[in-house]
Amino acid sequence: MARIMILGGGSGGLVVANKLARGLRGTSHEILLVDRSPYHYFMPSFPWVALGFKEPEQVRRPLKNLEKKGVRVLQGEVREIRIPEKRVRVNGEDLSYDLMVVALGAEVKPDLMPGFEAAYHPWTIEGALRMREAIQRFEGGRIVIGVSGPYYRCPPAPYEIAGQLDFALRARRLRDKSEIVLAHPHPQPLSAMGPAISGVITEILAAKGVRFEGNFHAKAIDPERRLLLGQDGREIPFDLLIMVPPHRPSVAGMCPGLLTPAGFPLVDPKTFRCLADPDVFAIGDMVNPAINLPAAGVVAHFQAEFVANQILAELKGAYIGESFTPVAMCIMDFGDDAVLPMCDFTRILDLSGPPSCGVLGRSKAIRLIKMLFESIWFATYLS
Repeated sequence: MARIMILGGGSGGLVVANKLARGLRGTSHEILLVDRSPYHYFMPSFPWVALGFKEPEQVRRPLKNLEKKGVRVLQGEVREIRIPEKRVRVNGEDLSYDLMVVALGAEVKPDLMPGFEAAYHPWTIEGALRMREAIQRFEGGRIVIGVSGPYYRCPPAPYEIAGQLDFALRARRLRDKSEIVLAHPHPQPLSAMGPAISGVITEILAAKGVRFEGNFHAKAIDPERRLLLGQDGREIPFDLLIMVPPHRPSVAGMCPGLLTPAGFPLVDPKTFRCLADPDVFAIGDMVNPAINLPAAGVVAHFQAEFVANQILAELKGAYIGESFTPVAMCIMDFGDDAVLPMCDFTRILDLSGPPSCGVLGRSKAIRLIKMLFESIWFATYLS
């Protein structure tokens, strides 16, 4: 009998747990999922919570629901991974494993940016509720949406927030009294995804009257003067500042001794096995930036499918699943409009060039699909 330990109950960990539960049903193998929260949160809906379209209880489900599928769930804090001993310290107890998937994601670190206490963000459920209160108090002025650095969950999110704020302010009849500025390190909106996607997003922002301030690398916030400060000396005044907080890979999930200079665990990009131990896999936001993949739930999802297939093949003696699909797609919601971009990252992983990206569609109907997807996700993985 093997014990497969999954650290993290986010998108990646949840998909791994479900696929292993199906593939190992009727066997004596144990699947153990560890997470510090009792809930799985559907993070794409956090901006909707911030804008009052959703409540926190609508965007979460108990991880204990996995136990109906044969997955043991342990709520606890991962304190240490001791790879040579194949042990993980959780809640003061040492737990052993035979195979492990580390999917602890990225942690937001607002304290890493000076003056961040003057900003709001929806990258956590607590942050989304605090941002909601700030928006409810807002009666007009300049809203600035800024980015603390290149590494953060869901690269399109700042653009979506700009569009959703425009939509919400129009509904409150405050748009004529308001200005929206999006300050981003990209030279053009989503320029890393190529001209097709960038062109569509540029058009949408312009139609909504959102001013884009490109090549803006934020270094600090001045709360007293209410300024967002750039590394190049630019200063952007604000009445309400929504800021992507600094992100860092989860410290608890590191493959000891084998890290990139930026602190990401070193993995084989073809298998996602940690170079420190091939019995340990690492997926999702805590590794993707190191291999030039975006920190996005859909990427973690495909990685999880692929890693689960490798584990099933190892335990059952035959390859029974798909190969890794280096594709990302997400529905970008702009309030009264939506876009479905897609990128193929094969050339990124092969070190042969940039990703191949395009727009699959743009319509209000696509927004309805995003609204339905949350329910489909919960029904599929946590029913």
